Amino acid sequence: MFKNITKKFNILRPVLAILILFIPLYPKFPLSTVKNTYVAIRLDDIIISVSILIWAILQIKKRLPVFKNPLFKLFLIYFAGIFLSTLHAILILKTTPVNLLILHFLRRIEYMLVAFVAIDAVQSKKDLKYPFFFLIIASIFVALYGYGQKYFNWPIISTMNEEFSKGYILNLTKWSRISAAFAGHYDLAAFLSVILVLILGITLKSKKSLLKIPILIIWLILFQLLVFTVSRISIFAFWGGAIFMLLFIKKKIWIIPVSLLVILNLFKSDQLNDRLVATIQTLKPKPTVTVILPSPSPQPTLKLKISPIPTPKSKTTPIPTIFRHPTPPEYPEVDIDAGVSRSGEIRFNVEWPRALNAFYKNPLLGTGLGSITLATDNDYLRLLGESGIFGFLSFFIILFWFFIHSLKKNQNYLIYIFLACLLTTLANAIFIDVFEASKTAYLFWIMIGIYYKILKFYSRHPDHPQGEKNLGTKCRIINANARSFTHVQDDE
Repeated sequence: MFKNITKKFNILRPVLAILILFIPLYPKFPLSTVKNTYVAIRLDDIIISVSILIWAILQIKKRLPVFKNPLFKLFLIYFAGIFLSTLHAILILKTTPVNLLILHFLRRIEYMLVAFVAIDAVQSKKDLKYPFFFLIIASIFVALYGYGQKYFNWPIISTMNEEFSKGYILNLTKWSRISAAFAGHYDLAAFLSVILVLILGITLKSKKSLLKIPILIIWLILFQLLVFTVSRISIFAFWGGAIFMLLFIKKKIWIIPVSLLVILNLFKSDQLNDRLVATIQTLKPKPTVTVILPSPSPQPTLKLKISPIPTPKSKTTPIPTIFRHPTPPEYPEVDIDAGVSRSGEIRFNVEWPRALNAFYKNPLLGTGLGSITLATDNDYLRLLGESGIFGFLSFFIILFWFFIHSLKKNQNYLIYIFLACLLTTLANAIFIDVFEASKTAYLFWIMIGIYYKILKFYSRHPDHPQGEKNLGTKCRIINANARSFTHVQDDE
């Protein structure tokens, strides 16, 4: 009896539940630093590695059936591409420390292999409800912690710069944007934009009316949390993904309230409104001003007596505002225009040209993962710069595989919902490094694994079991009709 129970028990199902809860909720406390970078080894690296090890042991016991998986074959092509890129960077270019190149190579494989943990955890259609249930639970706690940061001064662990990444417990000021346990408001915003599309679609198509109202309330709370992040790209990514999803699942009437909600919050949120206006002003072409300077003329020499600036009596080093408990009587005003302009200039004048220069240096293989610093704020340029044309194409062939198998007539609504989530992620990738930020990357590939199983269960393509069943039924009908036609001809 015990043997039968153990055979039926799928250990990867609780493993997947732990990952879905742990990844978005555990703050990014560093466990061990890495030489030549402020990227640290954290507890999530250990948890993910153990999960992949369990999956690998099960695969070996079953004689590695994963090698027959068409998706895994595409992954292997990409792994080969980034391996060649890493090898070329180590042996030929030698512009980046070897330990960093190897670290980023291994971490990228770690990110992506969680997809197969999810694939093997979901063995039937009934198993699909468990990831969704635990995702709702995780989202509730993400919201609680985010609102706690906003209104109750709950602490934050940030990795936005080298100093913060050492594990300082910080407090947000009035003008800081919340990030919950994601260590960056952009990462939280990217997560929320995808989750909002997923929850909305599944809730609207659910037949359990009693659950719809509480889940929609949770959805509204999460949407407000997205507004608090003040991430323009993620809000528009959600909006576009939601419209696409609502069209394809035949809930077009919901486009109106969702769009009104987005537009209303664009105007209601002072920070978001100011940043949008500042973005428009920044994108406007600036007039060229020619200044004619007079020819230099000899100036008399002046001797100036400069008095020293008085120094404060206290010898202690001033503490940055973000480290201070946010209880001063007044907060300084923040120049939104300057902040948005600076953000745009960093992307357009520093990060994006740096990625393109890396691509021009070695168009085929790039300069190695992690070779163009930790941020590019455009995952497409980052893929080109770090892994070249080979890595870029082999990566997007994986995602294109899902497009091919999803855009067919009369598909199940779950397929369209997950396709919309994929499109939302790709929209975020224009300005956020969603495939490199650990929390968003892990959750994205878990979503991809579940997406794959949904295609296996519901797709009409003959490569899938359901498709084979449909195709077999059609063949039997055709054969029966052919036999009937033969009998008629014989009678004549």
